[in-house]
Amino acid sequence: MIRTISLALLFSISITLAAYPPPCDFNGAAWGSAPDAVRSATAAAGWAQDNAGAGVFPKELSVTVYRSVATIAGYKATVHYYFWAGRFFQATVKFNFDDLANFDLNYNVYNSVSDYYRNIRNRTLTFVSDCYGLFTAKFGPKGPCFSSLDPKNCFRSLDALFGGESWNLRCRPHDFYRRIKTQSYARWDFPQTSVIFSILINAPEKQFDYTLSYASVALAGQVNNAKDSLRMKGL
Repeated sequence: MIRTISLALLFSISITLAAYPPPCDFNGAAWGSAPDAVRSATAAAGWAQDNAGAGVFPKELSVTVYRSVATIAGYKATVHYYFWAGRFFQATVKFNFDDLANFDLNYNVYNSVSDYYRNIRNRTLTFVSDCYGLFTAKFGPKGPCFSSLDPKNCFRSLDALFGGESWNLRCRPHDFYRRIKTQSYARWDFPQTSVIFSILINAPEKQFDYTLSYASVALAGQVNNAKDSLRMKGL
């Protein structure tokens, strides 16, 4: 009986793995590919070199960055492609929610701030739900691990805070506005690829970062080792 159950379980696992092969690339572009090959594989629109994007890495590493524009899950985005020694090792997708930073509100009026918060909350949770649906379709039942708050619950503490202090905040709507901040992060680890989905909201600083990142486990590890070696010089 136990043997029968074990065989059935192994069969079920093998079917799941076949249905959801772990990612070994980004949008069809294999890790280690040259820029032209990545551009061709991803059919990138608006492909251009982005020297500013390379600024997050020490210039001694000679990381080259290209960007393109895309629509992913129905949302406009900018995609950055990172190359080290001519090899593709990371892609970062930044979704465009800039209109939230430019929202027309009066932060001295409670109803205006409340409407603003609801707008941020509703749009963010809809976006997260859409992305998680795609993750499930792509990655299967494998769930993420969390280094901080699950993006699906990124407003839980704010909802409790604002609900408990709604009367006081009516008298101090600017305090309400200043507290619209949250950060969440989910990570999927696969043999060849690490996937990170993160949300960073800081309304007072006009910061709305909705980001999806894919990285080659092997090549990104080499880049990080090279960065560490540079930091160690002179110590």
